[in-house]
Amino acid sequence: MLKRHRIALILFAAIFFAEFALGYYYSSIVGYIHSDAISRVANAFYVLYSRDPHLGAIGFVWNPLPSLVELGILAFYPLFPALASEGLAAVLQSSLFAGLSAVMLYHAGRRFELSAAMSIPFALLYSLNPFIFLFGANGLSDSLYVYFLMMTVIQFSLWLKDRGTHSLIVASFALALAFWTRYEAVPFGLSLAFAVLIALLCIRHAAQNNTRPWREKLYKVEATWVLLLLPAVFSGLLWIFFNYLIMGNPLYFLNSEYSNVAQSEALKNDAAFRQIFDSPLLALAFVVRKTLWFSIPLLAILVLRLFSRRLLRWDTVILLLLFAAVPGLQYALLLRESSFGWFRYFMYVFPVTVAWIPYELSRFRKGPRQRLAFTAMAAAMLGTAALLSYAMTDPLIAPDENNFLKPQSQNEHYVAQSRERSIAAYMDEHYPDATVLTDSYSAYNILISSRYPKKYLITSDYLFKQALNDPPGNNIDYILIPKPLPGIPKSAVNARYPDMFQGGIYWATLEHDFEGQWKLYKVKKWQPNAQ
Repeated sequence: MLKRHRIALILFAAIFFAEFALGYYYSSIVGYIHSDAISRVANAFYVLYSRDPHLGAIGFVWNPLPSLVELGILAFYPLFPALASEGLAAVLQSSLFAGLSAVMLYHAGRRFELSAAMSIPFALLYSLNPFIFLFGANGLSDSLYVYFLMMTVIQFSLWLKDRGTHSLIVASFALALAFWTRYEAVPFGLSLAFAVLIALLCIRHAAQNNTRPWREKLYKVEATWVLLLLPAVFSGLLWIFFNYLIMGNPLYFLNSEYSNVAQSEALKNDAAFRQIFDSPLLALAFVVRKTLWFSIPLLAILVLRLFSRRLLRWDTVILLLLFAAVPGLQYALLLRESSFGWFRYFMYVFPVTVAWIPYELSRFRKGPRQRLAFTAMAAAMLGTAALLSYAMTDPLIAPDENNFLKPQSQNEHYVAQSRERSIAAYMDEHYPDATVLTDSYSAYNILISSRYPKKYLITSDYLFKQALNDPPGNNIDYILIPKPLPGIPKSAVNARYPDMFQGGIYWATLEHDFEGQWKLYKVKKWQPNAQ
């Protein structure tokens, strides 16, 4: 047992430090981090270091768990400002859960009675996949979500094997934590509900189970649903309640001006997406094409089941249900014209399949057959690594991931982040004591890069709406606004004063123009209605 713990510790340390080294290189040396990752850091930053620190500043659009994890890391921000300004809090978070995922896969192999000679390479084949490795280093929420997603699958497959209630309870809380990380947990939970129905009604485990009346089996399904799904359902209702209580709209996360629905409005002006939105068949082809990049391990499992005469079994249906949850969600969102269809949105089918592999290998008797099955799965994982490595080199396939490989001058996101950090430095040098009104939806990179973040009055502050409606009457010294872009949700300032960026406004004068992308206006000290 001690040896097993030592192996797990070494595995965690190796993956964690390797991931953090890569993340540090990109965020601190290159100076680039994914905008979604840095915005999650910003949400945590506002809770602790904004003008009005409070937990509600964490935001009510994106699931809060990644930012909650980063809160603990940002407690050390006064000692290490780079935790916020360079996004290292996000890098630490994603690296931590990448290391934990490797350990969990190793332990899963051992719990399913696979040898260490299989369990260790199995964990490394997943963790060192270049695509997966990038997501352990880039600070996004995917590493955290995948950890809980795989935990759910592993514990659920343990329950399929031995019907242990403990496994079901762990799976239930893992699913709830997955929901607090990403909304993709919702369709996955629905797939689990159908999987329970299949497992309890259709799979034969004991002779006495086959003689039970259908009504008794249905009662057992109902009880299992309660045990497995209640924490996730409660979490969803709690999130809706928080949105209602604080934002005044129970579906604020779904339909607000900052939501995914609002952001995806830009796609309606894209000719390629317009064709997909108008054709269910084209949308289906789009989803299948994206999903196939991650599907080699699933195909390998199906081939193994075919040759071992286990293909036409109900646990095959369960695996396919779990696999299809996220592609099904993306298909539904495309039909509703509200998905960007990014390559990484389809990646979750890969960790779901990988988490299933220990259960699959345990179905083979120990010896040559199990070793042959493991060899086939290892080959499938290596093939996936090669395929996804190629995908990252092609910006038409994986544009987000390809940004990490581009020269800095060709990465528009790097250019924007560099500009915003220079704006923060300029504002700190020239206006350290001013009160600056800005929308954190657009200015998050400026805010976390500032040495004086409390000088900014931002969206989550209690007086923001009042000050936005009457800047001169609320002691606002300056207003910092971004250039409004077509098809992109406007910042609150641009929405309230739509002509201000281009034409100015009578109660403020242009103070500084930052390369035509941001403008700083100085507010005159008189009421706007006094004209």
